[in-house]
Amino acid sequence: MSLRAFQSLAGRMVVDEEFRRRVHERGECALEGELTAIERERLVALARDRGLDATRFVHKDFRLSKLYVMLPLTRFMLGRELMLREVGLFWSENFPVTHYFLPEALDFCKHLQARLLRGQLRVKYLEEIVAYERAELELKRACPQGDADALPPPQLVRFRYDPSIILSSLARRRRPRAVPRHDCTLVATLDAEGNINWNMREEVGGRRPEVSERQKAKTKAKTRAETKAKRKVKAKVKTKASVLLTSDL
Repeated sequence: MSLRAFQSLAGRMVVDEEFRRRVHERGECALEGELTAIERERLVALARDRGLDATRFVHKDFRLSKLYVMLPLTRFMLGRELMLREVGLFWSENFPVTHYFLPEALDFCKHLQARLLRGQLRVKYLEEIVAYERAELELKRACPQGDADALPPPQLVRFRYDPSIILSSLARRRRPRAVPRHDCTLVATLDAEGNINWNMREEVGGRRPEVSERQKAKTKAKTRAETKAKRKVKAKVKTKASVLLTSDL
């Protein structure tokens, strides 16, 4: 029994920096559970060992890599500084319970969505992107490959801004800006081969993509320029044809 408690507390010192600090400062008084005298002594020595910093660094790097791999769009939208801040908050409230990538990423999505809902995190278009990536993860978690009867239900993601512009911008590693309003729902389904398919469903009475007056003016100017260029080309062709006709005569 004491061995299990010893291993649990040793692991906790790697993932819980505050607990390690208490053991470092208070010694055996900070330890709880059924431990032998030598186990208590070893845990206090471990808390004061600088080598634990390296172990903690490796652990954090592994845990962070799970989120970077599973949520690339969310990571890009947050940027490095905000991503690390949110990860730190998430880790302070959620100790690791699995080595698998997917559950950790889903829990982080829930953390971000709760912060967005409470107004504690403000990044434009992040709400849609987190929901988009979470939907894909939920589908991947739910279904064994090759079993059509066990396919999970569709995932619905509501967008308030044009998803095609947002997603295409992120695909080019560009932060979306001034995206037109477009109320719609993206529907994600998983086929028997494990492929995720997305389709757009327009909201009833939803707003279509808006085009600003500036954009309209640019479009008109571009159309006029193209028309003028075409007329010049036609005039040149006509003149050249007349010259050739005259020389033949």
